[in-house]
Amino acid sequence: MEEAWEAVQRDLGVTVPFAAYFREIGRPFADIMERLGLERQREEIERVYFATALRTAPRVPAFPGVGAALARLAVAGVKLGVVTSKARPQTYWALSQFDVPFETVQTPEDRHPGKPSPWPLLIAASEARTDVADAVFIGDMDVDCAAARHAGMRFMHAAWGYGRRPDGCAQLRSTAEIGELVRMPLRDAA
Repeated sequence: MEEAWEAVQRDLGVTVPFAAYFREIGRPFADIMERLGLERQREEIERVYFATALRTAPRVPAFPGVGAALARLAVAGVKLGVVTSKARPQTYWALSQFDVPFETVQTPEDRHPGKPSPWPLLIAASEARTDVADAVFIGDMDVDCAAARHAGMRFMHAAWGYGRRPDGCAQLRSTAEIGELVRMPLRDAA
């Protein structure tokens, strides 16, 4: 992300610092551009940013242990899905690192409101044929937690990610704990 933003600054003369961009990650790119006052340059910025991000993607490895944890869930019959603010090409490249099936992949190109709106999570649950009350959304940003709350979905904060844990949210401390979700009771007992 930092290399892509540096390319935007260099190629387009954008002066907004990376730190300001970084505070907004997790939202759809168009929303970030609006929040940063760059909506008039959005198309040019998007072109440079996404081209650079896709070119540098092969140098960005998955977090250690994620593949094994996802494989454990898949073997247990857990339906996996992705809701992200990353562009579709970058998302599919990242997912190709894992030898597991994804029931649904939601990216901003689907033209639905992005996080913190609940829509991408609700669409993902529908496509996966999963009750929202039985789903768990793992994320690392405030907008992830907000989207899950708006959708009525359980949320778990990924401590290894970018953002700090939102107040009142459960936390996964390591990627290995993802695989332990198979043991988690889905609905609260009445």
